Amino acid sequence: MRLKSSFSYGFFFTLACNLTVNKGLCQRIISQENTPVITDFSFTKIAALPKQINEASGLENCGDSIYWTHNDGGLSVIYGLNDKGEIVKTVHLKNKNRGWEDLTFDSSNNLYIAATGNNKGDKGDLKIYKIPNPNTISDPIILAQTISFTYSDNPSKKSYDSDALVAIGDSLYIFTKNRTVPNDGMVHMYALPNEPGKYIAQEIDSFKLEGAQFDNWITGADISEDGELLALLFHRKILFVEKIKGRLFSEGKFTWLNLDHFSHKAGIVIMNKNTIYIVDELEMDILGGNFYHLNLQYFKE
Repeated sequence: MRLKSSFSYGFFFTLACNLTVNKGLCQRIISQENTPVITDFSFTKIAALPKQINEASGLENCGDSIYWTHNDGGLSVIYGLNDKGEIVKTVHLKNKNRGWEDLTFDSSNNLYIAATGNNKGDKGDLKIYKIPNPNTISDPIILAQTISFTYSDNPSKKSYDSDALVAIGDSLYIFTKNRTVPNDGMVHMYALPNEPGKYIAQEIDSFKLEGAQFDNWITGADISEDGELLALLFHRKILFVEKIKGRLFSEGKFTWLNLDHFSHKAGIVIMNKNTIYIVDELEMDILGGNFYHLNLQYFKE
C-alpha cells in the first residue's frame, strides 16, 4: 500500500501560528530560464475517462491499485479507477460537491477532499473533507468529517483560489492558484491541522513564478511516499521540488518538466519517483478527459 510519509511538519504549523510571515522576505523567483528542465521522459494516454467523469479534478492512490478521482461539481462521488481507467468502485458522500479540486492521502490511512475552489475569491468559508481510506468503505453513502477554514490574510484584497493540497504528518498544505490583478506571480503556501474543526490557515511560505498568469496556474499537487518529492501540476508542465524534508518548500531544489501537451490537467499522483499518473478535465467535448501515464528516470529512488 502506498502511504504518505509520517514525517511530522507540525513544527512548521506551530511556527506559522506564532509568527507573522514577512512577505517582503520572499526573493525566490522561479523561471524556466533559471531552473533545470527534464527532457528525458514519456507521457502517454492510457484511456479516455468514463463519461461520468467529465470534470476530473483530483487524483490519488490509496493502495490496492485503485486511482481515486472526482468531478469538481455536481454529484458528491469519488470514483475508483483501475490501471485501464475503468471505474471499479464508487463512494458517495452526503457532503456537497462545491468546488472539489484535489485529493490527498496521509500516513494514517485517511483521504482528504479539497473543496477549495474559489475562482471569484468570494468564498469566506472553505472546506476540506476527511474520510477513511475509500478502498475500505463498504457503506453506500457516508458523511465526511469537515475541516473548515479561512485564510490568515484579508480575502477582500486578494484572490484565494486553490486546486492543490498535500498531507504531510499531522498537517495539510494548500498551494494557491494565482488570480491576482495585476498578476504578481506569487504562489502562497498555507498550513492547517488535518483534524476536523474550524481554523485560520496560516501562510508559511511563498515563491514567485515568472511568466503569463494562465500558464502558471497550479491545478493539482502530490508528494512522494517518502515526503522528499513534491509535484505541482499545471496545464502543460510540472514543477518538481526536491530536498524539502525538514525545510520550507521554497528552499528546495526546483525542476521543470514541459509535457508538450496542453489541456486542463487537474489531478496528479506520484506512485514512485519515476511513475506518475495524471487526469485532465474534458473541455468542450473535444479536449482532455483522459487518464495519462508519465514515466521518467530523472529522480533517484
